Amino acid sequence: MTGNERKGYFFVFLTGVFFAFEVIGFKEIFRRYHLPPEIAAFYGVFGSFIFVSAYFLFRKANRDRVILTVRRDGKVLLLGTFLNSIGIVLYYQALRISDLGPSAILIKTTVLYNVILGVLFLKETLKGSEILGILLALVGIYFISTLGGQITVESSILILISAFFFASQSYLIKRFVPEILGLEFAYLRLLLLSVFFIGYIHSIGTWEILSPLLIITLTFFSLLGYFLGRAFYFQAHNHLPISKLNAILLIEPIFLMGIGILFMEEPFSTRKLVGAGFILFGLYLLVFRKRKIKSV
Repeated sequence: MTGNERKGYFFVFLTGVFFAFEVIGFKEIFRRYHLPPEIAAFYGVFGSFIFVSAYFLFRKANRDRVILTVRRDGKVLLLGTFLNSIGIVLYYQALRISDLGPSAILIKTTVLYNVILGVLFLKETLKGSEILGILLALVGIYFISTLGGQITVESSILILISAFFFASQSYLIKRFVPEILGLEFAYLRLLLLSVFFIGYIHSIGTWEILSPLLIITLTFFSLLGYFLGRAFYFQAHNHLPISKLNAILLIEPIFLMGIGILFMEEPFSTRKLVGAGFILFGLYLLVFRKRKIKSV
């Protein structure tokens, strides 16, 4: 393993840690306060944007990097963030009505979508093990999506759609951005997400005034996931192919499923474990085959 790869894996490890705490925090907030997902997302991303703006705006070197990102990567940033924002709303909507464990497993079908995008748009081919991986993942999706009382078919569909929108941003970055500035990209993404969510809230008329303590809580968890987690994830794109990025992140849903069972009173079931096993093993076959091809 090269030093460049080690750096990439370290960034992805940090990504998984910060993503996990963000999801746990928002799940607990939804459980206690029953917030609409767009309201929670807006207060979180806008609060994070305000909190970190001083770092990017008060020093000329940081401002120059932000300007460079806008000029060089603005189109990818705009389109990717728009697609990502749709995925966030759908995922939070599903997270409100489903258990943490099944939701965390299903969202990792982003790996499956990345393979499909590679075949369709990057002229990659599917081998036997990859086809088997897809079939196993689909079986696992069926097992998880039919867990009575833990996740509904409606929320499963929402998560699968949101996973596609999440995958599309990584695809756009790998396809069109030779070298991404992770912190600056994550910062500008906060701004665009804030604009999107305030427009969406205005259009559907669900505006709510939250307490200062709840706003601070949403800001804190958003800083972990929307800013730090995303910044490390974007930066890792410079060091690893997309298949290896997703390989490491497959560990995250196992951790979240354990948190849900141990601390959120989510039920333990054989069906959940079997479904998770099918999905993760299927995705592992996809990732493992991709890594083998790239090493040839």
